Amino acid sequence: MWAMSRRAILAAWVCCAAALGSAQYQDYSRIGRTPEALSFLDEPIEVELKEPAWLFGGPDEDSPAEQLLLAQRLEREGKREKAVDAYDDLVHEWHATPEALTAQLAIARLESAAGNARKAYEADLYLLAHFAGRFELAPVLADAVAQADALAAQERGRTLHFTSNATLRRNYEQLIHFAPRWKRVPELLLRIAELYVDDEEFSHAITVCDRLVVDWPNYAGMDEVVSVYCRACRLQANVWRNDVGRLAHLERLLAGAQAFRPNHPERERFAQWQREVYLLRHDRAYANASFYDNPAAYSREAALLAYQAFLRDFPDSPHAEAIRARVAQLAAQARPAATLPQQQAKEPTP
Repeated sequence: MWAMSRRAILAAWVCCAAALGSAQYQDYSRIGRTPEALSFLDEPIEVELKEPAWLFGGPDEDSPAEQLLLAQRLEREGKREKAVDAYDDLVHEWHATPEALTAQLAIARLESAAGNARKAYEADLYLLAHFAGRFELAPVLADAVAQADALAAQERGRTLHFTSNATLRRNYEQLIHFAPRWKRVPELLLRIAELYVDDEEFSHAITVCDRLVVDWPNYAGMDEVVSVYCRACRLQANVWRNDVGRLAHLERLLAGAQAFRPNHPERERFAQWQREVYLLRHDRAYANASFYDNPAAYSREAALLAYQAFLRDFPDSPHAEAIRARVAQLAAQARPAATLPQQQAKEPTP
């Protein structure tokens, strides 16, 4: 009784696994469908407020107007670092004044001109966080992007990396957070996706590209987006090479990308990648089906179900002819076993 129950459970489990293998991730059957949310848009951005100094480091003048004149004079004299300090002291001491905005804009401009990408980016970010609506947005955003690009370029040029890709991504994410509908947001999302690929976080790159396709389908750089998308799909397949359902999902994404951009200059490469993912799925599915063809551990029914599921998904497989022969053999072996209890019941009792 227990042996029969165990075989039934195993057979049901094989059926379930086969069904999941073909149905899993069906909501993602083409590019751009049901993309995940970009979580960083909802995460709070905290940029520490500049506050007056308690004991040391305060402004040299007694009013914001006088301090601004001092900082501007230092700037005209070419004393850049002292001018930046004077402007910064003004922002700390008199944050709510019009002079503070002028001073913070000057800090961002001077740090940018000096090539101090990190300090210039932080100055721009401070403007976005604490002076929003009081200055022309586009130039500050453009400068912040330039600084974020410069920081990324610095890391690419180093043998030893001092800044993680997560930090570099965060630079772009923060700008999108403050200006989610800015016309250059697609560029920033593409940079984020590329950094995810560099970090071998391919599934996150796929999510970002998918969001790009949904929200900005007419973006001028969409061919580049699709290139990053397909590359991430192909590389993710190596990570998921033992998961038949997820490999099928990636196949669908690659097929969807080709349908979405049929004239893409790399379309032949995408088709080749789709074929490679198909072969990974085929080989894994064959290994899975063969696994159950072990009479010492599994019933014939389990092997039959596994092979039949394989043939449904891969009818043109090079293994198909041999598997059909094996299925016929297993079916023939299973038939006498099925009638054995009835034969025993008809035997006369001694």
